[in-house]
Amino acid sequence: MSLQLFVLASGSKANAVLLCKDNTKILIDAGLGIRLMVSALNAAGVRPNELSAVLLTHEHTDHVRGLSSLLDRTHLPVYSSIGTLGAVDRMIPARCKLTAMDHQTVEIGPFAVRAIAVPHDAAEPVGYHIEVGNHVVTIATDLGDVPDELAESLIHSTFIMLESNHDMHMLLNGSYPVILKERIRSPFGHLSNEQTAAALAECRGNGLRTVVLAHLSDENNDPALAREASAQALAGSGAALHVTTRSTMGPFLNLE
Repeated sequence: MSLQLFVLASGSKANAVLLCKDNTKILIDAGLGIRLMVSALNAAGVRPNELSAVLLTHEHTDHVRGLSSLLDRTHLPVYSSIGTLGAVDRMIPARCKLTAMDHQTVEIGPFAVRAIAVPHDAAEPVGYHIEVGNHVVTIATDLGDVPDELAESLIHSTFIMLESNHDMHMLLNGSYPVILKERIRSPFGHLSNEQTAAALAECRGNGLRTVVLAHLSDENNDPALAREASAQALAGSGAALHVTTRSTMGPFLNLE
């Protein structure tokens, strides 16, 4: 069975990504309410009781909204940083096994998973570096800057899912209060299209096959602008480029 990746939700309202290989099915974040989560999983051909584990990037509501209800039904093992696990402790039933990922690689079926610290305004947020077969998958969707460890992971990835949250011109000239604009622009906020494109430009020529731009702002971005910035950065690389939207699921990808 090929490696499959399903973006179940991406944006400021809800985030959830499903990564499948053989009989191992990993859910990264559980930001959908349980009814929408079950519906989205069904669309991907997966039942909640078929999941193998939940990985959390951080504790913000749009990443954990459905966590408690999902775990009540499935008692899945939960993996994340020590800080995130502490922040969501009240949401996790006692029967669930918790694994704090602190710079070590954890084996989950065929997946070798390592958490990478990222800068964001949360307890201890992380992205994930995942090796499986001949793929290196890097997923980082809430961060205000690209630290060196993440940049190194991106450079060696065959698949990247990276935040491209806002267009700087739209943000600065938009309706958000100044304090919120400053939070978004800060090193602990969110990546702009330009920051994302700069990070992706370093990845050309290293076997990169597929890129998904994630967590786009409805208010401060346009999918066409995000695509244009990253397409220019990836020009000549041969990598397929996909852009998520808050209103729809997808993409659903088979990563050969």
